[in-house]
Amino acid sequence: MSAKVDEQALLSILRELRIDSVRVEHPPLTTIEAFYERGIELPDQGIKNLFLRNRKGSRYYLVLLGERKEADLSGIAEQIGESRLSFASVEKLQEYLGVDLGGVTPFALLNDPQHKVTVLMDDEISQDELLGFHPLVLTATQCISYADFMRFLGYTGHAPRTIRV
Repeated sequence: MSAKVDEQALLSILRELRIDSVRVEHPPLTTIEAFYERGIELPDQGIKNLFLRNRKGSRYYLVLLGERKEADLSGIAEQIGESRLSFASVEKLQEYLGVDLGGVTPFALLNDPQHKVTVLMDDEISQDELLGFHPLVLTATQCISYADFMRFLGYTGHAPRTIRV
């Protein structure tokens, strides 16, 4: 197995792709709620990221939704033809994305070169605002445009599927 991509490698790839970003430094935070409790504001919109698996544990999903939304797992499962979705184990999170609990981020898709993770994006994520994600560390949020995020996903080979959360 190849070495996992780290923050410095990610930032280098963003520069290589000419993706501009706004960085917000903060204490280590693992939930959107922790951002609110600390009064930390991101430019535009924060994104909640969930790492899920199907009933059999044979398919894995990275679900992106607006920071203030709650995910209806049964509704998402129905949209994508799964009988049930649940949160994946910390071990699978490490294996597929190379991050720990609380560090789920689409930037970790760089650690999934075999495309075992399917990206599902809420159709209400604004395409006119910056999207904020942990840059493979919990002490910062890197905010990039929607168009640049789509280019980043293209670079990783992960074509997102749109869902309604």
